[in-house]
Amino acid sequence: MMNYFLMGYPNRLSSHMGPGTANPSFPYISPDLGTNFATSGYFLWIKSTNGYPWDVKTFDQNYVYDRSTELVWGDPTSFKRFNQDLPMSHRCAPIGKQGATIKIPSASTNFTSYSNCQPAKVQNLGYVKNQISVPRSFDTKGNLGTVLERDFIYQYSCDSNYENCKYQEIFRLGYQVGIFDWRYYNNVNGKFQLVQESKINHFGPGSATPYLPCSTSYE
Repeated sequence: MMNYFLMGYPNRLSSHMGPGTANPSFPYISPDLGTNFATSGYFLWIKSTNGYPWDVKTFDQNYVYDRSTELVWGDPTSFKRFNQDLPMSHRCAPIGKQGATIKIPSASTNFTSYSNCQPAKVQNLGYVKNQISVPRSFDTKGNLGTVLERDFIYQYSCDSNYENCKYQEIFRLGYQVGIFDWRYYNNVNGKFQLVQESKINHFGPGSATPYLPCSTSYE
């Protein structure tokens, strides 16, 4: 799954996905082993040439996790971080098949908002259900044309049966491309209705150096 969450090597060193209708996404991974991936580490989706804001993801032999994201867009010392990394996907998915569903109990979805690098407020996402779709050929509607992609489907504020989730986000992940589309939905009368879409579907030159002034955002 790392090949879906992150742009392939060597493209990620000097290229990024640029906006169709949203911020760009500059890939970064530590450690960067080129065409291979380490046993564990972290990677970023950087959302501007400033090196921030960003989404911080981590990985080990078993899972890819969500760690933190920006809170105030223009302030890299403010962010939201899960108190324990939230599993997004198994590290490996079956070839040609859907990934196994991950269900995270409410007790494990606490997150803390930080201001000036210091913890300020603790909140909870409720029950969370994460899924990885089957791979398929998909037209990005950008300059990459059709790519092999999987959806990361993130549902939260669910009931204790992991149903009736209030919110859903869908991240479209291209093989050796990374994220190229994001959609946010609200549950209205039992059906998810699209609220916002961000297209990041134009491949082009350019890189960004991460700016991480708070070690608590990524370590």
